[in-house]
Amino acid sequence: MRIPRVFVPPSHWRGREEAWITGDDARHLTRVLRLAAGSKVLLLDGSGRVYAAGIREVDRGRVRAVVTGPAELPADPGLRVTLVPSLAKGERMDDLVQKATEVGVAAIVPVISERTVVRLTPGKAGRRVERWRRIATEAAEQCRRPLIPEIHPVCRFEEALGLVPAGSAAFFLWEEERGTGLKDALRSRPPAREVFLFTGPEGGFTPEEAAAAAARGTVSVSLGPRLLRTDTAGVVAVTLVLYEWGDIG
Repeated sequence: MRIPRVFVPPSHWRGREEAWITGDDARHLTRVLRLAAGSKVLLLDGSGRVYAAGIREVDRGRVRAVVTGPAELPADPGLRVTLVPSLAKGERMDDLVQKATEVGVAAIVPVISERTVVRLTPGKAGRRVERWRRIATEAAEQCRRPLIPEIHPVCRFEEALGLVPAGSAAFFLWEEERGTGLKDALRSRPPAREVFLFTGPEGGFTPEEAAAAAARGTVSVSLGPRLLRTDTAGVVAVTLVLYEWGDIG
């Protein structure tokens, strides 16, 4: 059986010598996998470090694991890709977070744009972000990533434009673009170390948003002749960037 991998939050570590595993992870280890004292696990701290450990104690739904040494998982892409998707309806954002994490995205910034249908109160937005962070953690565990993508709080489109640092490559995926495709844009310039990808809502970005993005230095691109759902477009865009400039393929 493959050794189980568990992300452990900073508050559950005792130095780097041992850690307490709680909640769903502890229940999965003890009730589903039937692990007990002496079983091996891999502990990940979310920042890229991985530790081999052995279960020392199971107590009241908690699992205490003692570190036995460093371990390795496949490295994350050296390229940092940040996906900036407009909020999608229903469970599409859940699917987007899961699949983008599996592909190798480094961060996700959910935004509210002009045509975004989903409207969230601050409280509901906070709960959604926490849900997406759990989904990202589970997806990272499943696909053996040592890093958990950062899920930013929901913000306005204009605020997200301000997050793009100088020297990065930023692409604005717009179905109205009739010139440059993302593939051609990637192949026409040297690879960047950091990439931002803006994807629109079900109704697409407005011309005013496209102009605002262009004024901030983003490159307007298309994904080809087919109109993709917003959750599909985000995953396809991340995959293309990591194929051309990263470690996919």
